[in-house]
Amino acid sequence: MPHLNAPADVDAWFAEYGWFPGRNVADLVPAIVAEIVEDSRKYGFPMEPFAAATDFLAEHAGLRLTLDARREDYLHLTPVIVWRSTPEDIAELSRHLGVRLFPVGWDSSEGEVMVIDEQGRLFFMHHTGNYYMGADKHEAMISLFHSPMRDAEDLYV
Repeated sequence: MPHLNAPADVDAWFAEYGWFPGRNVADLVPAIVAEIVEDSRKYGFPMEPFAAATDFLAEHAGLRLTLDARREDYLHLTPVIVWRSTPEDIAELSRHLGVRLFPVGWDSSEGEVMVIDEQGRLFFMHHTGNYYMGADKHEAMISLFHSPMRDAEDLYV
């Protein structure tokens, strides 16, 4: 597992897997978003993208970051509907937080989903609960490796 203690550590970790300042894969985003929008509608909990989500994806989509090589555990920064209940779970968290959410990634170990809100805050949806990761990718990634993460309930409206 990486040791992330500062934004520079996060940037260095992302760079190991293909990220660089100014990375732009915006051409991939419409297809990614369309699939999430379609799948969420199919499951009865429609989601629509917003600027913070598409901006995050335009810079990070397609990255696969190694969390734990021994366990073959990766953080995929391309959203997918991991479980049939994912759209409903996102809708429920969205209601509690009082903000729209959109998935931007997932952890392959147990299918945890990472979502972003309209302010750019990131949350981690784990089978043990929902967690606030941070106000941006740097805070979020540092939080991911420094347990415990803050309960998302602390931010409910």
